[in-house]
Amino acid sequence: MNEKLLVLPVLIPLISGIITGFVPSRSKKARNIFVFLSVFLNSLMILALLIAPPADTLILLRFTDAYSFSLKADGAGSVFLALIAFLWLPTTLYSFEYMEHEDHLPRFYGFYLMCYGATAGAALSANLLTTYLFYLLLTGVTFPLIAHKRDQVSSAAAKKYLVYSFAGAIIALAGMIMLFSRIGCSEYVYGGTAGASAEGFFLPAAYLMTFIGFGVSAAVFPLHAWLPAACVAPAPADALLDSVALMNAGVFACIRCTFYAFGIAALAGTLAQKVTTAIAILTILFGSVMALREQHLERRLTYSTISNMSYILFGTSLMTSSGLTAGFSHMVFHGVIKLTLFSCAGTVLHKTGREFAPETTGLGRRMPLTFLTFFLAALALTGTPPLPGFISKMNLLLAASEADSPWATAGIVALLLSALITAAYLLPLCVRAFLVSKEDEPAFTENDSDPGPLMLISFALLSLVILLLCVFAAPVMALLESTVCGY
Repeated sequence: MNEKLLVLPVLIPLISGIITGFVPSRSKKARNIFVFLSVFLNSLMILALLIAPPADTLILLRFTDAYSFSLKADGAGSVFLALIAFLWLPTTLYSFEYMEHEDHLPRFYGFYLMCYGATAGAALSANLLTTYLFYLLLTGVTFPLIAHKRDQVSSAAAKKYLVYSFAGAIIALAGMIMLFSRIGCSEYVYGGTAGASAEGFFLPAAYLMTFIGFGVSAAVFPLHAWLPAACVAPAPADALLDSVALMNAGVFACIRCTFYAFGIAALAGTLAQKVTTAIAILTILFGSVMALREQHLERRLTYSTISNMSYILFGTSLMTSSGLTAGFSHMVFHGVIKLTLFSCAGTVLHKTGREFAPETTGLGRRMPLTFLTFFLAALALTGTPPLPGFISKMNLLLAASEADSPWATAGIVALLLSALITAAYLLPLCVRAFLVSKEDEPAFTENDSDPGPLMLISFALLSLVILLLCVFAAPVMALLESTVCGY
């Protein structure tokens, strides 16, 4: 396949987003059809690239002989690309029903589509400079989604997000400059390119800066405060930012830095590895405890995402091939599971206006399909065998046990504690929703019911994928191992 086609997954949604946001539409239905066809066409284009990936790199812009803005479909990028290509489809269907009575829809869907293009660009980046530029673009197009309601709360949340994101970008840039000064801006390759150049602490320090800088988008502790505030975004955007696009892009950039730019030969055993592992462990526990304390339903899921993103970072910080594979498996499985949970929580808000955990009492009887879907995803995220959350967490535990270090042991303890806390903040919601006496049920209205067909189709697709990942876990894991490790 011609490498020039690599630019299409970026250009299709970017151009479609500009058209949607700035060209008047005759009707809401026509706009929705255009948006869905744009997403569907882009996902088909990505599927074609995944089936027959171009072998060569596409250089879009060459700054100097050593620095270029380039795209390539390598193994790690293909995994991230496949995840976003699938998850954008059910989210788009879901959004049509959720956003039906919202204002400023052309602007929302314009930036929603552009976010797809920027995330695809981050997945297809051929080098660290390109990743960084798409990171900046992604920051720019997600800012209006957080500020969508244009009220005081959403404006403040968007400004906080922008401050944190650009602060992270500056820190990451400083680390990149240090890296480039030593080894240049090489194309990504499994194992990295620093190698024997990593004498002393100069390159480990550079790595630590890029990890922390990109880690802001992954909401690592204590650089997480922007994310709970961003819950004011409409549910479809909030779900994508938390589960698919923004946070995964930050984690993916950290993975790229660790395994494909600096390389584990330059980092393993250094203080930088210990610091990144400690950051991941602290964030796992912090996010879990805050989710347990939080009563607002969407913010509870947001803190859960903060914890689970650092599951992936913990696997990355082990700096082993098994840790990398386990981290990628959790990225894929968690993305599907958490998008399902966010969709269900958004549906509760959309249909009933209820925002807090205690308000779900008895709703399972009025919204059985919504809460059965939520229950399936909650069991999966908790790590109930044989659902996919159990598989990815078990892989992380096994990878940590192979590492045979005190830091890995501390990570095992954190993962096990987090699994118990996850059960404590998710499963009682399901019990409260279904197992309540008639006398204890609150007063319901006619709107307290399952959503319409578009949201239900989204639920069905996501639930089906959760079950398929369970059934086909072994081949999926084998595919991930051979893909991300460059075998």
